[in-house]
Order: sequence, then structure tokens, then C-alpha cells
Amino acid sequence: MKRVVLALALPLLLEAQGISELFDALQKQPISKIDAMNSKMAKISQKKVTSSYYPKLNMFASYTHYNSPTNLRPLSPIEAAKLTSKNEPLPFSTTIQKVGLKLSMPIFMKELSSLSQKAKFLAKSAKTKKKINFYENEAIILGANASLQYLDNLLVAMHSTQNSLQKTKHDITISVNSGRMPGIELDKIDEKLNQLDTSINNVKIKRLNLISKIAELTNITIKHSLAMSLTQEINSDEIILLKPLRDSIDASLSDLQATKDARYYPKVFLNGMYSKNYAQDNVKDERDLDVGYGYYEVVLSMPLYDRGKSIDIELKKIALMKSKMKLEKTKQELQAQIKSLKDGIVLLKKSKKLNDENIQNQKNLLKYAKMSFDEGRMTQEDYLRYEDALLNAKSAYFEVVSQIWQNIGKLAVIYGVDLKEIVR
Repeated sequence: MKRVVLALALPLLLEAQGISELFDALQKQPISKIDAMNSKMAKISQKKVTSSYYPKLNMFASYTHYNSPTNLRPLSPIEAAKLTSKNEPLPFSTTIQKVGLKLSMPIFMKELSSLSQKAKFLAKSAKTKKKINFYENEAIILGANASLQYLDNLLVAMHSTQNSLQKTKHDITISVNSGRMPGIELDKIDEKLNQLDTSINNVKIKRLNLISKIAELTNITIKHSLAMSLTQEINSDEIILLKPLRDSIDASLSDLQATKDARYYPKVFLNGMYSKNYAQDNVKDERDLDVGYGYYEVVLSMPLYDRGKSIDIELKKIALMKSKMKLEKTKQELQAQIKSLKDGIVLLKKSKKLNDENIQNQKNLLKYAKMSFDEGRMTQEDYLRYEDALLNAKSAYFEVVSQIWQNIGKLAVIYGVDLKEIVR
């Protein structure tokens, strides 16, 4: 029993060495396999439509007892007279058993071609949606890891500030004990350290949520954020998010055409049947009898008037127009989103550089502020503002880096780019 529990728990204890391992793990998880099954079901649905072209062959058997003699097969008066004159049994009995085959096959059904095209486009759409879902989950992993990087770096910065404040507290304690500073100065630094401890704890809680999100998608629990680098820029002209909508429009067109075909075009079928009919105690000489009986027919069915079909055509025309308008609306929204994300990356990279310079400036200012505070030329409140300013500068820098990755992930989903191919 312990071995079973260990085997079940083992995947969650794995530690990924790189972001690519998380992407690889995603592909093997149930969430990706479910999308694969949906795509497979759509392909099978396409086969179901094309199966209508094939004949249907059924075997049947029956046992029937009538309250009056019934013929085993249709019998003309002339044939009945001949059988009677030759003293042969008539194929009539109260008990009849039948065993045979039935055949049915479409010869011409114009709507089948349109329905087959509809199923083809739906299968194509399902395959694209499978890819999109995978890319979306990749982007979630990328975004979660980027946010985790931000929090990990923020924790390092917070601990650095904490160490700095602890050193300052040590100096203040000496000054308070020697009477050079009032005791309230020690209370102020303790309050600041307590606030920082609370912030650190809140960041740790956020880290756990991000780690859990990654584990949900990959079945891998990481301890720390994984390093990431972009091997190439996203360069694509095709918006994959529009492909399912286009396939849906093509499917609606085929569906509309199939309804028109069913409304205005005739159908031709081939039907056939053959059976061996057995009689017990036929009416003439009360002996058993078996008769072979069969037929084949070609049936032409021509629709003349069907108000319901005409209404269906109008409804499907409206649905088609709605799909086209949805495509145009989505296209406009995505183009605006793409421009915003790309322009945002340019501005964020600029902010990254500026924030990096700001960190260096704040480090220098904090150095001078400490000296001034130690020399009694600056109050503790003013000095603590410089500690906060450096921490805020680092936080802003890490947040910008995280936001750049978030934008990259969103662009990858829109264009249908596999993050595994461009992120290492």
C-alpha cells in the first residue's frame, strides 16, 4: 500500500530543470489528452457522414401466427389455378416463418456531399482548437513562471532590505542603550521590520498559488521559478485564433447548402429484400412448405413543398451572417490587441532600462541617507523612505520583466506559436 501511495505522489515531487520540461509535461497531462480526444471525435463524426454513402445490409427472422390462412408470397389467380390443377400445395398457412436479408443504398443524395464538407470543416476547426488550447496552457505556465520570478526576486530584495534594517536596528539599539537616542526610535524600526515581515509572508502566499497553478497543468511542483530566455522573436502574419471562426463559417455554408439540396433536389435509393418463407400445415394438403421470395426497387423521391425546410434555410442564412460579423469583430479586436501588446513590449523594455538605472540611483541615495542618519543629520522617517524607495525600484523592475513575458505569452497564443520552440 505504501508503494502505491509513493508511486502516486512521485510525479508531484519532480523538480523541473528548465521551462521546456514544463511544456513537455503539459503535453502528457489529461487536459491535453482531452483536447486530443475532442479532435479525434470530430474526425470520426466526419467518417459518420461519409458512411451514409455505403449500403446497409440487415438480416431478419420472424415467426408469425395468423388467425386465418395467409400467403407466403403474393400469388396471382392464374398461378393459383395452375398450382391447383397440378395438385401442388398453395403457399398459404396460418403459421409463417421468415429468414432473409434487406438491402438499402443511396444512389443519389446531393446533400450528402455538402454534409461531408461540413463535417470536414468541423474536424479541421476541432484540430485547430486543440492547438489553441495547448498554446493557451503553455502561456499560462509561462505567465505563472514569470510572476513567480517576480515574486522570487522581490523576496530577495525584501530580505536585502530586511538585513539592512536589522543592521540599522543594531546601531539604534546601541544608541538607545547609551542614551544618545530616545527609545521611540527603536519602536519605529521594529514597526517597519514588522510591516516588512507581513509583506514577505503575503508574497510567500502568492508564490504558493502560482506553484499550485503550474502543478495543476504539469503535475510538477517546482520550488523556485525557472530561468527563461527568448531564443527568437515572434514573427507571424497568421492569426490562429481566427482559423476556427473561418472553419465555422465554411461549415455553416456547407450546412446551408445541404439544407437547400434537401429542399430542391430529388433523392434516388436502391432497396432490395430476399427471404425464405416457411409454412407449417399449408391449407391444401397440410404439409410443410418453403418459398423463396424477394425484390429490388429503385425509388425516386422528389420534394415538392416543405415549409419547414424553407424556414430552416432562412434561419441558417441569418446564422451564417452572424458568424461572418463575429469573425470581423474578433479580427478587429485581435488586431487592436496585437498592436497594444507589441507597443507595450517596446515601452516595457524602455521602462526596464530606466528602472535599472533608477535602482542604481536609489542605491547611491540610500548609501548617503544611511550616512546622514548615522551622523544625526536625517530623521529615521526620512531614512526609511530611502529604504522603501530602493525596494520599490527593484519591485518595479521585476514587475516590468514579468509583464514583458506576459505579453509574449499572449502574442504566442494569438499567432499560434509554440512557446516550446522560442523559449528556453
